Amino acid sequence: MNITKMNKYIKEMYDVSSVKNGYDYWYFKLLNLVINMFEYQNLPAGITRRDIEINLIMTGHAVILPRTDGTLFTPLANLFGYDSYYQPTWAVFANPVFITAKRYTIHKDCEVIYNNSLQDSIYYIKADSGLSSFVSRYARQLADIESTANIYAVNSRLVSIPVSNSNSVIESLKAFFTNISLGKRAVVTDSAIVENFRNVDINRTGIKDGINDWLIARDKILEQFFRDLGIRMTNQKKAQVNIDEVESNDQLLLISSDDMLKERQKGIERVNNMYGTNIKVRLNPLYNIKNVEQKGVQTNVTTQLDLLSE
Repeated sequence: MNITKMNKYIKEMYDVSSVKNGYDYWYFKLLNLVINMFEYQNLPAGITRRDIEINLIMTGHAVILPRTDGTLFTPLANLFGYDSYYQPTWAVFANPVFITAKRYTIHKDCEVIYNNSLQDSIYYIKADSGLSSFVSRYARQLADIESTANIYAVNSRLVSIPVSNSNSVIESLKAFFTNISLGKRAVVTDSAIVENFRNVDINRTGIKDGINDWLIARDKILEQFFRDLGIRMTNQKKAQVNIDEVESNDQLLLISSDDMLKERQKGIERVNNMYGTNIKVRLNPLYNIKNVEQKGVQTNVTTQLDLLSE
């Protein structure tokens, strides 16, 4: 394979070392995990769990309102106006089907479900009550870590770095390193390379440990991500942690997931009262640490993560 074809081949490959590629991968993977946290029952035609959760995650609220035919739907809407408690009083959205934007009075023309008790605004301070920036924060950290680990892995194939001021040698070296990056055996055939470059030795001490350290860091970031959501990720407790300590930690974990669940339940209750529906919402049992078998502290969470990754 010549250098031109090789470069084209590399460009078409998925670049694991790219932080942008890693960010995109982790953002949508984590977003999918978040979307599956809650389950809904008895949703009317026109509304899906995905519609509600995407709005809650991206904006912090989901507006439920009727179409002209009486069926309900949840558009991407903005909230405006404030009452004496600085809560929004009306919702506005623009949709190609409706041609023009329309304003709906909250609790009269529509109802709102919130992602958490922070809701949308507190005393004029714009609050990020959705989960998009939360997912984005962890996606970026994971992308940085995996990019670094990949660079470590590729560089571990080298024992030294060649240095040269000859353009022809530089081009030959590019082909050499292209093969290395593809995991192929690289052979030097240009005698000029031997004559016109010098080596700078790489300190390989700790490269292997460095890769392990970054992979451990990745797992720790993932663990923190789920902890912030109110989910315990670890399969088994550490030897020095007793059952009482684990149960105490679980109570702290429940604060986040319970808060999001309660806000959804309160919002759904308002929707049911306004439209005569019988919608119900609950935390996905596979995410619910209350369902965890405390003996041996074995959780269902990892099983759920494995299922979602299939």
